[in-house]
Amino acid sequence: MTPAVSVIVVNHRSAAEAAACVASLREAFAHEKLDGEIVLVDCGSGDEEVRALAGLSGDTNVFLPDNRGYSGGVNAGLARARSARLLISNADVVFHPGAVSALLSRIEDPQVGAAAPLCFWDVQERLRLPAESPTRFRAQLGRERFAPFARRQIALWEKGGDAEHLSGAVLAARRDVFDRVGRFDERFLFEWEETEWEDRVRRAGFRLRFVPEARVRHLYARSSSRNPETERRRADSRRQYRERRWGRLGRAILERAPQPQWNGFVRSPEPALPARPGAWAAVSTNPSLVPFAGAPLDTALRLPDEVLASLPRGPLYLRAFSPADGEPLETAVWEKR
Repeated sequence: MTPAVSVIVVNHRSAAEAAACVASLREAFAHEKLDGEIVLVDCGSGDEEVRALAGLSGDTNVFLPDNRGYSGGVNAGLARARSARLLISNADVVFHPGAVSALLSRIEDPQVGAAAPLCFWDVQERLRLPAESPTRFRAQLGRERFAPFARRQIALWEKGGDAEHLSGAVLAARRDVFDRVGRFDERFLFEWEETEWEDRVRRAGFRLRFVPEARVRHLYARSSSRNPETERRRADSRRQYRERRWGRLGRAILERAPQPQWNGFVRSPEPALPARPGAWAAVSTNPSLVPFAGAPLDTALRLPDEVLASLPRGPLYLRAFSPADGEPLETAVWEKR
């Protein structure tokens, strides 16, 4: 019998997180009464990792000898998936009950090419990861205006709707969409693969839908910090995307443009903001604070240890802003050493 959904979980050096992901999917299938299959893909993590993954309850295991990147892992999983309804997931994701069904219901609309859930960053599930990835030229220059971006994030987090680009941590799509626009481009070895694929989806006339009723926890940047090749792969993928979208000249302009600097921000002794009822917090490693993770400031916010552990050394920007108009109220910078 053909399963109702095929979930492709792509792993690299994240066996413990993959175990939690698979367990949450099994619970979701039972809770939502879904006949789903799990296609567990590993990208060259080594024998010890493969042995750990083999003990999980994946329906199909695809253990690649080399690290073909997330794009290669997705494509290998697609080749083995049996359902016409597909869910692609990082290994470091935990699904809430109802999330799978909520995503599948959105892609029943033939005009929707892909759908993504609301991702929480922390265990307490207070910090929301960006609903939308800003990819326009001015965003790449670090000059995307904060206020309109902030208003749009709040609207997407609260009501959902169409997005320009979705995060690739979890994506739901139909097989006919992949048949029409193609699979992920494996030249993108780390990040930007979903952005380039979504460009093709939109050019084909499909919409991208953010679904806040579908909720997951994404342990963002946890696994990538274990891979010594992460930064090189990220830079190569970013360079490829920029040149493909804006040509060699556009890529050169972006690479040579001076990076925005923080000026006038108060230095904070800790990664925290005081309570400010009615306001929201924005947290970002970018001085423009676009994109950002966000949380209501009804109570004081201090970034939890599991979030801090996933961040690189350097400045972290914390901003209180008005959700009504997106205007900043105060901004502080904290340095991770």
